[in-house]
Amino acid sequence: MEGETPNEMQELLRKAQLRAEAAEKLFEEERRRREGAEQQRQAAEQQRQAAEQQRRAAEQKLGAAEQQREAAEQKLGAAEQRAEASEQQTQLTTFNEYLDACHRSVFTKFKVEPNPDRLSRGSLTNPQSKRCPTNLRQWPEFLEQQRRIFGLLLDTFPCDSDRHIESEHFLATMGARIGGRSIADEKVLEFFLHNAVEDPVKNIINQLVKIPAVRKAFDLDDGIVFENHPHALSETAEEVIDRQARTVAPSTPGHGDNLRKLQADQICIYRSDDARREQTRAFICEYKPPHKLTAQHLHVGLRVTDIYKEVVNRKTIPTSEDPEARFAYHAERLTASAITQTYRYMIEGGLEYSLLTTGEAIVFLKVDWKNPETLYYHLAVPRTEVAAQTKDAHLCTAVAQYLAFTLLAIDRLGTRSHGQDERDRATKTLNKWEVSFDLTYRSIPDEDRSFLSDSSPGYQPPTYGNEDRSPIRPRKNPRRGQGHTDAGIPPSKRNDESESSDEEPNPRAPTTPTPPQRNTREGARRSTRLAMRQRGGSVHNCGQRRQFCTQKCLLGLVRGHALDQSCPNAALHRQEATYCDGAALRHPVDHAQWLNLLRAQLQETLDDGITPLKQSGARGVLFKVTLLDYGYTFVSKGTIKAFVPDLEHEAAVYRRLDDLQGVHVPAFLGAIDLRSMNKTYFFDLRVYIVHLTFLAWGGKSLYEEPGAVHTVEQQVKGSLRAMHQHGVIHNDVRAENILLCRETNRVMMIDFERAVLLEPPRPPLARMAPNKRLLQDALGQRKRHKSRRVMKCFSKDILMASDLFVTTST
Repeated sequence: MEGETPNEMQELLRKAQLRAEAAEKLFEEERRRREGAEQQRQAAEQQRQAAEQQRRAAEQKLGAAEQQREAAEQKLGAAEQRAEASEQQTQLTTFNEYLDACHRSVFTKFKVEPNPDRLSRGSLTNPQSKRCPTNLRQWPEFLEQQRRIFGLLLDTFPCDSDRHIESEHFLATMGARIGGRSIADEKVLEFFLHNAVEDPVKNIINQLVKIPAVRKAFDLDDGIVFENHPHALSETAEEVIDRQARTVAPSTPGHGDNLRKLQADQICIYRSDDARREQTRAFICEYKPPHKLTAQHLHVGLRVTDIYKEVVNRKTIPTSEDPEARFAYHAERLTASAITQTYRYMIEGGLEYSLLTTGEAIVFLKVDWKNPETLYYHLAVPRTEVAAQTKDAHLCTAVAQYLAFTLLAIDRLGTRSHGQDERDRATKTLNKWEVSFDLTYRSIPDEDRSFLSDSSPGYQPPTYGNEDRSPIRPRKNPRRGQGHTDAGIPPSKRNDESESSDEEPNPRAPTTPTPPQRNTREGARRSTRLAMRQRGGSVHNCGQRRQFCTQKCLLGLVRGHALDQSCPNAALHRQEATYCDGAALRHPVDHAQWLNLLRAQLQETLDDGITPLKQSGARGVLFKVTLLDYGYTFVSKGTIKAFVPDLEHEAAVYRRLDDLQGVHVPAFLGAIDLRSMNKTYFFDLRVYIVHLTFLAWGGKSLYEEPGAVHTVEQQVKGSLRAMHQHGVIHNDVRAENILLCRETNRVMMIDFERAVLLEPPRPPLARMAPNKRLLQDALGQRKRHKSRRVMKCFSKDILMASDLFVTTST
């Protein structure tokens, strides 16, 4: 350095300074580069952070959207579930679903009133003499028949696919409604069973009749009718009860008052035929309150085999030291009195099937008319049976069993009729029992009415848990074309019945007794009846087809005039007719002989020659009657014991109108009281016809032929005025009581039960003494007052006729 010059030194210093500056510049550039890189890094980091924030925000939005989607899906799923559940509840049900829903939603709501103070005790009525069964037997083939019916139903009806019956929602609503009423008497029980059992059975049958195969298989016609309103002539009808209460003196304290309060405790089930406007009685159902007749009573009481020996004529009563035997004693009497009442109506109605129910239990009943003194039974307790079954439990429900029983009772109903004569023969072979269910119940001490509990060894509700309840499908028989098997009857038994039916006599065919001696006339009549059978089958059927005799014919019979050759039955009348003066034919018998022959015929049979006309009124029912010996055909008006005085009064009116018969009123032929021959015509449930009035057929009523209303008003008023001249006020001028007689081309008035018979005019009085004039004047004033009242009644008849035609024409 010492050898360097200052210039060199300066140069070196300058270079060093340049290098330092360059280094500093590089450092500065590096610093700036680093700062730029850091800024870029920081910017990138910020961008990254911003992107991360955006990502996180996006994820949050996505999560929120996912949550919203999931919430929406949940809401949609819940809505779909609610809609599906609502659809399931409101959609119509299949047959199987309906049976299950009826039991689950409605029948299980059955409950007995727990408060004893609210339970009915029943009316205090006198015991009645009732025909009771001699033997009581279990119905061994009942469950098999039930299974066969369901098998045939499955074979002909889509039980598990088509939805045509009420929804579960409807049934649940109804169950909630009726479940609020505890069973305390017959009326509430009837209400419950009507909603929980009878209506569902009818709804199912209404669907069955729509399918021809089902309709044919079970002989359903147009379905069934549950009739809980008594016939106008039934002993339970209000007017009949009122009449009996006025005429029968009470023999038990309070009996007269309670007679007016009697309520029908039966319902009658009919098969309906709309085309013929007919209803055929199938069976009856009788209600007994479950607090009076418990399932315990039935289970124990039905063990009896000989009712008359073990119950009616039992001499010993168990003491309180043996409460179980004492309970059994009362259970047997109570059960026997209940089923005897139902059995009585079965025999009187010619029925093979019926049932008794307490709501909790059902006793299905059957009478074999080859041995009518034996009553077969099957006890069902649907609730316990359903609980005991793991398969086909719906076929054990009350609705299902009631349905199967209904189909069994309807099947071949038209070929299983048991006529009046068969019922009469059965009735005369049966023992009588003076019994009343309510009195039997009241006679049981309170401490003896409920002894056994459900867990007691002496009582176990029948569950039939070991029985196979699955349907038995019918076997196809190629020889029958369609493989049709009749409901409930095994093929072997059905074949046996059909093969023997050709050899057995017709149960409705008349029997002709053959006395040791018979005169010529009786022999001729017998030959005539045999000839009629050969031409047209039974005499009964001949009477149904035969036309009515003319008014002139029957009036001639009564008055002893000549035979009417224009009568459609004149050929039969002429068989033994004789000539009278002028070569005119007389009737083969006079009126007295005719009545005797008719009485003898009715004594022999109430089937042949007498046919119900399906017409009834407030006081009587109509029959078509034929005197089989000579073919006289006419109408009869039958009535019950309570209304016999009404028909006797009507007969008196016809006798007063003797001159008008055959013109303004039908010919009156007389009357016969069936009680004089120990006979009763069992017309309908608790309708006992005991008196018959006979009349010539007057034609159809104005009610049936309203088109004639414009032409007969003056004829009606003329007939009324003619009756007034004979001292008769009709007092019931209605279209139903005006007939259009084609024979006379005039109207005829009928139904005189309410008619008023005026006193006949007296002969003129002898000349009165002067001192009696005052009394005579007073009598004259009263007669004039009475005359004004009579004229007012006459005017009322005419006014009723005028109002009738004004109403009818409008």
